[in-house]
Amino acid sequence: MYEYFASTLPSFAFGAPPPMSAEELRAAAEGNLRAADLAALDALLSGAPSDHPFVAAWRDRNTQLRNAVARARAARGAASGGASSAGGEGAARWLRPHGGWSAAVESGVAAAFQEPDALRRHRALARLRWDQATELAGLDPFSSAAVLAYAVRLVLAADLAKADEEAGLERLRKTADPPAEG
Repeated sequence: MYEYFASTLPSFAFGAPPPMSAEELRAAAEGNLRAADLAALDALLSGAPSDHPFVAAWRDRNTQLRNAVARARAARGAASGGASSAGGEGAARWLRPHGGWSAAVESGVAAAFQEPDALRRHRALARLRWDQATELAGLDPFSSAAVLAYAVRLVLAADLAKADEEAGLERLRKTADPPAEG
């Protein structure tokens, strides 16, 4: 369906810097995607509502993933003897309904929470999202789902490019040691 457009998108691997910004992808998509697919791309990039099948499937998977993260955090808080982030209610108040179910999401989140530090856990969860987007893209590299999955992976790559251990530690130091008032 999108043989020409999809073949012009630069390839990139997980962990590599994104080859373009989301805005550049959106500009390139203008005039190359059908109106419904362009609206789906906009919804993915902005968080706006959409009834596009790929967007709905992606949001269901991502909601399942976020729910699994909430449950894992609540369990970790309870196991450490502290109050859960939900004020003793566990994860229940943070859970959101979603369609479908993926065992890979549940096992992937459990594996991510075995990582020893927050940055590695963040990367593991990003990899899980990347893999879920790739799965939802299907086997046709020129389909609208493949183009939309590319957009999801592009956003994930941009997020990972911003995640820097040293910058995170510096933010933590500034939070822990606020400047003295003079």
